[in-house]
Amino acid sequence: MPASANNSLRHDLEPDAVVSVVIPAHNEEERIGAAVQSVLRVFESIPRAVEVIVVDDGSTDNTYHEALRFAKLNPETVKVIALETNHGKGYAIRTGFRHSRGQVVGFIDADLEYPVNALPIMVEMVGESGTICAIATRVADDRRMLERLSSQMAHKIASALLRLPVQDTQAGMKMFPGTFAREFLTRCEQEGWLYDIEALLRAVEQRLDIIEVPVMQKSIRKRRASVWAMLSCGPAFLHIALIHWQSLWRHTTQEARQIGRFGLIGLINTLVDIAAYWALIRLWSPHRNGLEAGFESLLAWLLASVAGYTLHSRYTFRKPLAYSGFYIVTGCGVAIQVISTGLITQRFGASSALLGKLLGIALASLATYGGYRHLAKRNHQQIPKSTLVRQADIPTVVSPES
Repeated sequence: MPASANNSLRHDLEPDAVVSVVIPAHNEEERIGAAVQSVLRVFESIPRAVEVIVVDDGSTDNTYHEALRFAKLNPETVKVIALETNHGKGYAIRTGFRHSRGQVVGFIDADLEYPVNALPIMVEMVGESGTICAIATRVADDRRMLERLSSQMAHKIASALLRLPVQDTQAGMKMFPGTFAREFLTRCEQEGWLYDIEALLRAVEQRLDIIEVPVMQKSIRKRRASVWAMLSCGPAFLHIALIHWQSLWRHTTQEARQIGRFGLIGLINTLVDIAAYWALIRLWSPHRNGLEAGFESLLAWLLASVAGYTLHSRYTFRKPLAYSGFYIVTGCGVAIQVISTGLITQRFGASSALLGKLLGIALASLATYGGYRHLAKRNHQQIPKSTLVRQADIPTVVSPES
């Protein structure tokens, strides 16, 4: 899906909108029933239709049958998908996303170490605009010190190499706009715990703002991922980093080429503008009359910008700019030039009129490039902006029984 499809994500969540919660599960026969019940219960008092999708990731115990038992009790809201072999948490999540139908889609770990009552809060945040994803961020937990330190170290390395501005990449509870999840997150390559990082990178690339919801993690069991297992993911992590930096480089060079085209067309317009203005002030010297100088600057600009719309639409941004927006931005550039030329001429005389014109051109160029670029992005999102990451202004969410 092209980047412009981001606009299709802009919607308000309807009161009866479906929320899809994926629960990846591997050998969770003792916990999967409680996980399904907890998710259903937390949405009972909220006007959101919910579907729970349990993805049994090749379990060797009775996880599938336990999940299926609860699905039979709740046939309208619980779906169970069985994978024949164990692929990893990321593979299970993207499988669940592929079968989801919600306007908001997310996942939570089956062990419920994260507070399930944070899910409705996150759903409301995502549903308000459709351009937001909400992720749990651990601000407190009762894990052993070694687990906390290794987790924090892994996060700092990931943030530094990938320039991910979030406090916690690995918390097992995240919510995304449904369209984004199905179109982008089902195509992620990572099948294990690195899936979370890749999903956040896709959110950054598609300009989704990220809200971090502070939560308390309750340690239920010994961590499954050992330090050695984390280190063994090094090659895959470096592969993600390489692809990410290549993407950033492509966007950077694309921006540089766009600025170059704007400068070239601007240079042509400037030469015509200056030549026309020089001719005008030679024919009707403004002396110290700032009003005349400004008027002659306006005429010169209009002569030079006759082809401006076509050139910038066709060559600089390679897409048609909105007529009204283009002329509003151009008008601002005209105003900057007129004011600069008039003020300089009024203060220093006719000999400084050309200097005022040049200064006005420089200031107007900065203003008009920014304006035209904004119009181009509105018409067809091309250059990604920095994703806005902010902390949710709410107390730390803890489990109901804590």
